[in-house]
Amino acid sequence: MTKNPLVVSGPYTHGNLAIFLFHGSDEIDGGGYISLTEAFEKKHVLVHETGTVGQLEVENLSETFDIFIQAGDVLKGGRQDRIVAIDFIIPARSGRIPIPAFCVEMGRWHKRGFEDAAKFTSSTHSVHAKSIRLAAKRASDQNQVWHSVAVSQEELGSALKKSVHAAASPTSYQLSVEDSALEKKKREYDETLRGIGKDRSDVIGYAFYVNGERNSADIYGSTKLFHKLWKKLLDVAILEAISGQNGNVTLPDKGNLEEWLKEAGNVQRSDTKKAAPRTRLETKSYPGGVVFETFDEAVGDQAVLHTNVISK
Repeated sequence: MTKNPLVVSGPYTHGNLAIFLFHGSDEIDGGGYISLTEAFEKKHVLVHETGTVGQLEVENLSETFDIFIQAGDVLKGGRQDRIVAIDFIIPARSGRIPIPAFCVEMGRWHKRGFEDAAKFTSSTHSVHAKSIRLAAKRASDQNQVWHSVAVSQEELGSALKKSVHAAASPTSYQLSVEDSALEKKKREYDETLRGIGKDRSDVIGYAFYVNGERNSADIYGSTKLFHKLWKKLLDVAILEAISGQNGNVTLPDKGNLEEWLKEAGNVQRSDTKKAAPRTRLETKSYPGGVVFETFDEAVGDQAVLHTNVISK
């Protein structure tokens, strides 16, 4: 968790979704990072299909920017759509670096439409369901990921009262969240909540509740990095809210959030692993959930680049 004290604002609400913003000072200069979405848009990145479901290769073509890839980022294309399994920093002029991944599309192992089977073309979404995120980040279990994707598709379909399975590939998570009826439903939330962090130079994270229940929190070492990721972060919260629509609208208070952060922040034991060339990941479990912390070792051993708390 961040060392600097956090100020909380909110909740900002729409329907069954409540969002709190975290305000604080930077611990890391975020100006040198770009998101995976931005890297694709600026043609700074190549993501190569390897022919192995659990591994891809990523290449940063930028001369100056490091790419921050967040666990759960969806990669569209290749032989089947994937998600990145862990947070990962890809340095400028990196060459091809292996990166762990999970499949979020069963069955396909060939070119889809006009896409390139050897490469991935975009990353516009991150998986929203807690079950998918925990299956990838905590359990590292492909079968759990597939099962959770299928459940999330059914939940979205139930909320919309229509199937979100795309004809081009019914099992594709990415194609499901591109459904036109779902996009229309998302706009109802987006129009209310998109601007809550706009022009606020001190916002470093957010937490959200669905139906009054704790879901997830993300805190960054830099406000610039948060703003670069905000569109995907909000999309995750909105999709969780749509999936969880049950007619109950309960608003949480700041006291509940502060208690949540205290519980997550007091965990001491952790599992540590490194991902070459410079990413360190620490995972801590507590009775109410899991805390994932990401460090960029080029910055220092103690500065946390990203903290993700997922409530069970």
